[in-house]
Amino acid sequence: MTRPSVALDPPDGRHGPSRRQLLGMAGLLALGGCTTSAGHAPASLAPADAAAASAPFPFTNPWVATVVGTPAELRAVLPDGLAPQRASLERFPGRAIPEGFWYYDGGLTYSTLLQERPAPLVFVIAGTGADDRSRLMILLARTLHAGGAHVVLIPSPSHANFIVTAGSTFLPGNGEQDAADLLKAMDAIRQRLAGRIQVSRYDLTGYSLGAWHAAFVARADAARAAPIGFDRVLLLNPPLNLYHSIQQIDAMLYKGLPQGIDGLNHFLARATARLAEAYGPADPLDFSNQDALLDLYRRLQPSDESLATTVGLSFRLSTTNLIFTSDVMSRSGYVFPRGQEFRSTTPLGDYFAVTLRLSFTDYFDDLYVERYASAGLTRQDLIDRSDLRWIGNWLAGQKQIGLITNADDVILAPGDLHGLREIFGDRAWIHPHGGHMGNLAFWPFVDQISGYFAT
Repeated sequence: MTRPSVALDPPDGRHGPSRRQLLGMAGLLALGGCTTSAGHAPASLAPADAAAASAPFPFTNPWVATVVGTPAELRAVLPDGLAPQRASLERFPGRAIPEGFWYYDGGLTYSTLLQERPAPLVFVIAGTGADDRSRLMILLARTLHAGGAHVVLIPSPSHANFIVTAGSTFLPGNGEQDAADLLKAMDAIRQRLAGRIQVSRYDLTGYSLGAWHAAFVARADAARAAPIGFDRVLLLNPPLNLYHSIQQIDAMLYKGLPQGIDGLNHFLARATARLAEAYGPADPLDFSNQDALLDLYRRLQPSDESLATTVGLSFRLSTTNLIFTSDVMSRSGYVFPRGQEFRSTTPLGDYFAVTLRLSFTDYFDDLYVERYASAGLTRQDLIDRSDLRWIGNWLAGQKQIGLITNADDVILAPGDLHGLREIFGDRAWIHPHGGHMGNLAFWPFVDQISGYFAT
């Protein structure tokens, strides 16, 4: 799970809970799988304790796995090292950025973690609504760097910074168009790094939506006259059909909200009250504890419906920023008036209240389909093209492209796991449990990633 951007942040609760309140609750329950371990690494990525090193992933419930993540004692032991360094690329020449997005005026942000010797360079694409500093991105950077690679972290095309500074249509979700935008960014980063580092080969990975993007990037790059030429590509927990997955995600939010989105205030108030009961003044919740979320889960024992709503809420917050940013930049007039200028003084409360009630499916039907209908594509055409099976024959023939996922990934629709197996065959490694990205820090999962790029 990932923290979305900060494009919408109403200053008070007059229109319902503020975005900061929602992020607090979503972060409290939904970011557990993103925590990384610290400490000096032994020769192996496995924990030093023999029992922990041989233990299976502990959560067979996919909602618990997704929310709580990997307990500290089962996480890969990675070496302490330098933090990724952030940089930025200038926006498209001549692109006018609304003054309300002043904080993106510096261009597209990305991060690097580089070796001092010749090494492979791995590009990493973030998941839904995530930028280059999301916790999962940092975990992957540390994993790959520990394996001897240069690492470049790139925001998701669904993140507001990418939409504003690097998106050519302002409406992410088209695999081929997003891939072209990502390759343009990668080419610029390669040019900037030329002379600073020595690169022995180029590799590519991404998680969740970023893994889906990585598949399209690899195909688009191979068709270019002067390709980067990715030697190894690894997809981590991708959707098979993006439209199927957004339907799964949209449905999650309402599992614990029988009254729909209008019940969100009550859901958050009830969660806050339960927190107050579980943790008194003499026993505060300690977020410095790597297992804070595991402790929280054990004390509260939330229902599957509440956990699903927490996951759905985290995704919904990403949706609010995606819709608002895309609408402003494309001047679609969907939420933000077409003829009005977006400024830093623009009150955002009402826009947040509206976009919070809009889903990924609403974005697809009302903004995305309308944009591409002008190119002669129907709604069904766009659904078909959101499926990795659209490029499945090509993917099946690419022995350098592998996949790691979980059999119980909550973003996969019925039949989607079978579809992934059909495409990747013996290049698909399926873990039985882990939910969506919940086992990314689990040491066998990390070891598998590290080994893939080391071979």
